[in-house]
Amino acid sequence: MRIKELTQLSSTPIPKALMAGLAIILGIFVYGLVLLHQDQEAFLVWIREDGLVEWLTFAVLLITSAFSFIMSYAFSRSEPESGAKRVWLFLGFLFLFGAMEEISWGQRVFGIESPQWFLKHNRQGETNLHNLLVFGVNINKLVFGKILAILIGIYLLAIPLLYRFNQGFKDFINRWSIPIAQNYQILLFVIVVIIVQPHLRLAEKAGELRELCSCFFFLLILVHPYNQEIFPLKELAIRRREVSLNVGKGRES
Repeated sequence: MRIKELTQLSSTPIPKALMAGLAIILGIFVYGLVLLHQDQEAFLVWIREDGLVEWLTFAVLLITSAFSFIMSYAFSRSEPESGAKRVWLFLGFLFLFGAMEEISWGQRVFGIESPQWFLKHNRQGETNLHNLLVFGVNINKLVFGKILAILIGIYLLAIPLLYRFNQGFKDFINRWSIPIAQNYQILLFVIVVIIVQPHLRLAEKAGELRELCSCFFFLLILVHPYNQEIFPLKELAIRRREVSLNVGKGRES
């Protein structure tokens, strides 16, 4: 049964709203790559700071943060003694931090001048952490590049496998209500990374498209995790899974 689970792209049907959002994000992704090949200058104008892609990334991160805070509140009401509310509260602040970093904490929106320290240590003279250059170390490449890539790799590859094949690990994950990625979400991550990588040679800003997609994929994981039974309304999640299985059996027959 566990081997069969590895071949299922999704354990339950993907909600239509998420499918629509995914279609929009992937449409923008494809359009950006086509534009990059046709006209690099036009691409750089299109993907500029405070452009469509940056604000969409901010919006996705903000929505993900809001959903996490709502989940944390729901857990505090339904399971006040569990650690789940703290996990989702952490996720809420994590994605809120990412959203605010994306727009340099509203600096350009409100016309706020950067403090002297950021003017000296930030590669773009902005009030954010991901563009810092401290003691010759590029924080963006080290922390938000290499270290973050390793953590995401562990979360998307190692943890889902352990969850499926180790009952003790599965119980621990569900006890803390940590969302596990579905196979289709992992596949989308891998495909986007593979496609974008060679395009970085044409324009480093192509990485912004990968960032937008990655943020939306994380929203998918949180809203539509493999272990939907972790949600506060566990009975509803279990019933949805049963309905999905019954529909699948009906089609097979």
